[in-house]
Amino acid sequence: MSEHHVYFAIFGFDHDPSQLDLLMGQSADDYWREGESFSATVPEAQRRENRWILSSQLDETASHRDHFEKLLLKLKRLRTQLDNLPDDYRYGIGVSHYFFMDDPTFYLPEEILEGFRALGFDISFDQLGLDHGTGN
Repeated sequence: MSEHHVYFAIFGFDHDPSQLDLLMGQSADDYWREGESFSATVPEAQRRENRWILSSQLDETASHRDHFEKLLLKLKRLRTQLDNLPDDYRYGIGVSHYFFMDDPTFYLPEEILEGFRALGFDISFDQLGLDHGTGN
């Protein structure tokens, strides 16, 4: 079993993230506001920047392929808006994929990767693995 979080985020701006709803033509799935607490458990941990976030909105146990396909469909509808973002805004796709097995694999079909490339996204993957008990 694995858990996934796949999202698109716009950041690098200094206004309320909800103002991007108009520019993007839709509401975000989530907003991060600079200075907000990450959680009630650790209120002193604060967000360091504003973010406008669009997610796959799938359950975190859905396959990573399903997450990426759903997000790609949403982003294809926003192609014009992506092209019109101010040059000083940054944006990208964030992925957290937590594996609970000894031999994790991560695969996306070429058509999904090509869909993101067609929208101007550079694709690269890094994977960090921690051994049980050794911290490696």
